[in-house]
Amino acid sequence: MLKAHVESPLSGSIILAAIVLKLSLYGIFRLILPLLPKASLDYTYIIYLIGVITIIYASLSTLRTIDIKELIAYSSVSHAAVYLIGVFSNTIQGIEGGIALGLAHGFVSSGLFICAGGVLYDRSGTRLITYYRGIAQVMPLFSILFFILSLGNCGVPLTLNFVGEFMSLYGVFEKMPLLGIVASSSIVFSAAYTIFLFNRVAFGGSFSKYFEANIVDINKREFYMLFTLVLFTVILGIYPAPVLDGLHYSVSSLIYMS
Repeated sequence: MLKAHVESPLSGSIILAAIVLKLSLYGIFRLILPLLPKASLDYTYIIYLIGVITIIYASLSTLRTIDIKELIAYSSVSHAAVYLIGVFSNTIQGIEGGIALGLAHGFVSSGLFICAGGVLYDRSGTRLITYYRGIAQVMPLFSILFFILSLGNCGVPLTLNFVGEFMSLYGVFEKMPLLGIVASSSIVFSAAYTIFLFNRVAFGGSFSKYFEANIVDINKREFYMLFTLVLFTVILGIYPAPVLDGLHYSVSSLIYMS
């Protein structure tokens, strides 16, 4: 999945992040939980352990990469592990949070892939973080949208990512507090690598003459794509009731039936 993210074209990365990664959730809700409820409860601790190891491993791998798309791909794996353990918490909050985080991740990771592959790579021809610096001086509009998407990737309040991550981890805390504490390290790690990415690309010193001559700010098409994703992330983060209320009856029925 990692190599597919990194080497695929922009459209492939967006489809992988927004749709293919969410097929795991669909399989869990349509097959595993309804057909194998006892097995899903008996093996919960093994799933938790695998999820926590995935969170830590993916986050540490993210901290050492210098490729923008690779960083976003590792970040996607880490967030996928968070909503996986939230779904298997067998609590209403955990399952609703896992679905909300999956939806939020589809918005934010797609936006970040557009920033990396559709904007920066198209203008410079490279994905190396060390190549960029001072983008905010020549691409202010892009930097604002990139900043909001980065905040969403960190899971800060007023974004749908915060709602999903908080509820997922809350469900894990209800089931296994110790592993919940370890899984919460994803909050710290995601803040660390996302702040590193944005600070290095948007700031990190003054830009070179190459940037001034060859890199222009985003056009209308790119702005509308990014702004739409930012809008959904922020509005549903401020008012998540349309998502959570729509899920509540189905999630409650699923839990009590199993």
